[in-house]
Amino acid sequence: MAITFAVTEIMLNTGLTVEPPQDGMTLFIGSNNSGKSLLLRELDAQIELPGTTAGRTTRWIRQALPRHNGSSEEFTAWLEERGYRSWTPSTAEHYVSPNGDRILKDSIPHRWPSFTLAELAPFLKQTLWTDNRLQVEAEVDHWDSLLPPESKLQYLYEDRAAESRFSESVHRAFGHHVCVDRYDERIRLRVGQPHPDLRDALPGAAREVAAAYRALPLVSEQGDGFRSFVQILLQVMVRPAPLVIIDEPEAFLHPPQARLLGRLLAGLQGQTQLFVATHSADFLAGVLEAEQARPVSIVRLDRSSGTPAARLLNPDAVQGLLRTPLLRYSNLSSGLFYDRVVLCEAAGDCQFYAAAFDATKDASAAHDNTLFLHTSGKAPLADTARRLRQCGIPTAVIADFDYLRSGLAQAVTSLAGVTEHLDADLKCLREHAAGSRSETSAGGFKTEMNALLKGVRASDPLPDRVLGELTKLAKGGDRWGDLKKSGLAGLQGDPYNAAERLLQAAADFGLFVVPCGELESWVRQVPRGDKGLWSQKVFNEGWHAKPTGELKAFCSSIRAYLRDGAADYTRAAAQALQVSSRLDREHAVVTNRSDAPLTEVRVIRATHTHDGRHHIQPLWGTPKSKSSGVLSAGDEFSVPLFLMSDGEGYEGFLPQGSTDQELMVHFRDRAGLWWERIGDKPPVPLPSGPSEPDLAPQ
Repeated sequence: MAITFAVTEIMLNTGLTVEPPQDGMTLFIGSNNSGKSLLLRELDAQIELPGTTAGRTTRWIRQALPRHNGSSEEFTAWLEERGYRSWTPSTAEHYVSPNGDRILKDSIPHRWPSFTLAELAPFLKQTLWTDNRLQVEAEVDHWDSLLPPESKLQYLYEDRAAESRFSESVHRAFGHHVCVDRYDERIRLRVGQPHPDLRDALPGAAREVAAAYRALPLVSEQGDGFRSFVQILLQVMVRPAPLVIIDEPEAFLHPPQARLLGRLLAGLQGQTQLFVATHSADFLAGVLEAEQARPVSIVRLDRSSGTPAARLLNPDAVQGLLRTPLLRYSNLSSGLFYDRVVLCEAAGDCQFYAAAFDATKDASAAHDNTLFLHTSGKAPLADTARRLRQCGIPTAVIADFDYLRSGLAQAVTSLAGVTEHLDADLKCLREHAAGSRSETSAGGFKTEMNALLKGVRASDPLPDRVLGELTKLAKGGDRWGDLKKSGLAGLQGDPYNAAERLLQAAADFGLFVVPCGELESWVRQVPRGDKGLWSQKVFNEGWHAKPTGELKAFCSSIRAYLRDGAADYTRAAAQALQVSSRLDREHAVVTNRSDAPLTEVRVIRATHTHDGRHHIQPLWGTPKSKSSGVLSAGDEFSVPLFLMSDGEGYEGFLPQGSTDQELMVHFRDRAGLWWERIGDKPPVPLPSGPSEPDLAPQ
């Protein structure tokens, strides 16, 4: 039986528990400065000293649990096979790790069963930080061939098949092979291959062969990207450690190389557990598109709110972003590495609203790490927002006023909302638009016709699109075309009030409908017509830097949603503020004090303070579900708790003397919006959806 070594569980300070796949890859993704590298370093420290922070305050990791299998004899044999054995007349027989750490052979029968990781970990894990990755293992000494190879380069020297596989991987990325020079004073890794007519001979047996190798450039003299790529592949392809930590593997690489590296790492087989931090959409895409890929776990980190947050992503949800053709060949996957995303109908909309965000931002506020992306039309907006939110990314949508015609109800449903409370207002607005046919004056017809025919020569056939628009103009039609240009200003009375309520309800779901009609309505000083020409004129004349008060308010509400999860918190949270919870000796109780039902309730976990530290308490196993369906107005939902032993200093469910006892609950209000409430703290919107109740501790 071969030895194994892997981290089986990582408990984060946020309450999230991650179970990394033993022979797979765990990816930590997020925007720049979200804490990915720090998390890896905390993980590295926890692997060597499990269950202790050594007096340090950790931001991310509460505890990591490494596990090993195999006997001490098998571990000793494993060390021997890797050439770690060392002996001198003045020292006892011992083993030396690649980093120079030592362990006495006689101590292994004691240390391996007791799992003294401070001394064992250097042999079992490999770390690749960005600050040391350029120090590629490009040359080593020759060694006694009767002994096992100690270094990776010696291993490639001995195994030409492994050398060939390694060389082919480098060639796929850079178009250059690498080879092991067996004929120099030291074993060296070089770029290229000798002439194919030259056949390798035993070292020293052919000067021509040696000279051919000597003429090839050294890997150690290549650029940063080449050396970084080679170093990573050496560590994970050539006799890798059981556990490898890689920080920002995409550093120094161009996007196609980062994508290939992700595909190569995900496709490697064998008993190696990888932990990788990345902010590259290309590397992530490579990981997820690998054939026969190893198991993958993805955790997205976020500190945009000021409080560290982590979310375990479903790889299938991320693949959905990459495999849908419209999304795959766009820049949407880059949204995974921004704090926030705003979706628009077209590229011109993105340019204008990005400029509007710049023009309306608070000069003293932090930089908006917001990405504006388009979906080439209205139809994909809500589904794309849903996919991004499933990945834990705050996402807002901007759509023209005619989104109310048919898209709003479908969008709310796509985002798991409830549409019953929208039906009356939608009916009122649609009946108004259908019942008041627009009349076309001669002057209006002429203006519209000239705009449609702009750029069409007299000898050209009339384009079908133009013909269709002219026909609609001549016949007149419903008022949606006019409403798209005027927005709320084209309404009054009941239709106006209905539309205003619909805009507010849509904003609660992060769907921001342009109140003045459409993109061109924001700058009426520039004539409508060709949208591209309109956009050019707006930017050339500087209108993008002169936002109206209405545009400022519009951008402010989008910012509020992306920051807080609600465009108008007071209105959106009216019902959520009436939901309370309590934790007593034997029960966790949620009470709906509002005058409307909750559509679902989940009791997630308890928290408390004990001995000066904040603790997360999973709910003990109970035969009763920790989730409820509809919770009517005035009703309670109760979860019985298993009591802990009073003899151990506990009083009921929590330790005796604990304070700040609070229950975390997730619930869905009458509109379909999810909320989190911890004790008496204000409820927090959950645009990305709820969590599952914590599992009972094992």
